[in-house]
Amino acid sequence: MSLSAIVTKKSVSGTQPRINTITFTLVITDTAGVGFTQDFSCEFREGESIPMKVTEITEKMQQTILDYKKQMTIFNSAALNTAVTNIQGGLVL
Repeated sequence: MSLSAIVTKKSVSGTQPRINTITFTLVITDTAGVGFTQDFSCEFREGESIPMKVTEITEKMQQTILDYKKQMTIFNSAALNTAVTNIQGGLVL
């Protein structure tokens, strides 16, 4: 499964004086054009380092991508396809 990712900045909103919430959007698509879109936010205090926040967001996004890949492995498995066939065949209409 080949994935592509697009990350964009979505917003910066003030929650309190000198504290902002920065939100990024991650769009993941595979070769079939299927995937997901998810927002990721972090709190940014005045004086903090942007690179620290980059690491935080990157780690969150990476974990979400790994989880998605695991889910797609199950979804695309022969065992799940067999289960669908067995369920369909077991229905009395």
